[in-house]
Amino acid sequence: MKLAIADPPYLGRAKRWYGAGGCGDGYGTNQADNHPEADLWDNPKTHQELVNNLLLNYDGFAIAMSAHSLSTYLETIKTDSRNGIRIGIWHKKSAITSGSRITNNYEPVLIKVPDGRRGWKSDCARVSDVLVANTPRVGFRGAKPVEWTKWVLDLMGYSDGDLVDDLFKGSGLVTDTLDELGIL
Repeated sequence: MKLAIADPPYLGRAKRWYGAGGCGDGYGTNQADNHPEADLWDNPKTHQELVNNLLLNYDGFAIAMSAHSLSTYLETIKTDSRNGIRIGIWHKKSAITSGSRITNNYEPVLIKVPDGRRGWKSDCARVSDVLVANTPRVGFRGAKPVEWTKWVLDLMGYSDGDLVDDLFKGSGLVTDTLDELGIL
């Protein structure tokens, strides 16, 4: 199977975090990778095109996103057990503070489970659609912990021999985890 992990610049935050002259998070955290066309990811259509490309080119995938962009993704693809589309929740125990009164302690993850890997079989473990894990302390906004990568692989039903593409290198932690697991 061909699987993808996509952690694109978050809608409405791309230019600020990844654009030329971007300020990172404004709290002294390093600016993430600098991309000259980061502002394209502040357009909802770019995220919707990502979904369509993943549907065409991959058997399964995981897309990380902010809570605010979930509706944009769901305009393109509907959750349904028949098509393998699910929403997982990464619950971050320590929220990053912001100017909002309501702290953001979770991120949705859109999952496409490949055909043939949706049902439970006695020889495979069940996987929760909720992961509780802290964000890694690497000075890089948006980095995913090792547990997150392992979790999305489990949600997609990863099996030895599957090809997994990390589509957005970012901090490099997802690729590092895939390499440590012997997947790359």
